[in-house]
Amino acid sequence: MISDLYHNRMQGVGGMGVWGARGSSEEKIFSGAYRVKSSSRPITVSVGDAPANRLAMDDAPTDGNGRYLFFDDDSSCTGLLTRTHRIVVGGGYSGCLYSVYDVGGGEYQCVHTPRPNTAKKEDFVMALRAYAKDKGWVLIHEVPTVADAQGGVGVNGCVTTFLATRVSYTVAPTPMVRTVRLRLNSMGLSVGRDRWETPT
Repeated sequence: MISDLYHNRMQGVGGMGVWGARGSSEEKIFSGAYRVKSSSRPITVSVGDAPANRLAMDDAPTDGNGRYLFFDDDSSCTGLLTRTHRIVVGGGYSGCLYSVYDVGGGEYQCVHTPRPNTAKKEDFVMALRAYAKDKGWVLIHEVPTVADAQGGVGVNGCVTTFLATRVSYTVAPTPMVRTVRLRLNSMGLSVGRDRWETPT
């Protein structure tokens, strides 16, 4: 699926990649001091209807194959990749940092960290990195979402950025973590794509 998004065989994301409101049961504070919390929802991720074949997301409160990662202005939000939920997706990025960490036991935390346009722009990023170090998390990759010459809000019709990460456990000798960054236009179609692949 990550390859299909990157090569534009799946030509974008349904519903602009932005999910609705979260419930209180979908959040858990990991650290108040470091401003890190779990904030995601189980979903089913699939290929949408032809011809665009856009990524589709459906609520799956009791099962599903993935998780939708939420966002907060004052905390890093995490979503856990596991053998059950092998894909984490999230939208609405416009300058925040997206990170993936190996947390052990074949599981990975995907993290959406705010970068407010203030003098303290990097405070949440530094807090996340300190928390990860304390917990023994191993950084897999970091993905910036700020606009640049090649893509981002205002470039080629892009209005928002969407991230998706999937772990493949069948790749020997160690799992492969793949992330795609999509720049989406107002119809949810991809106008820019970048990919990160990291054996763990």
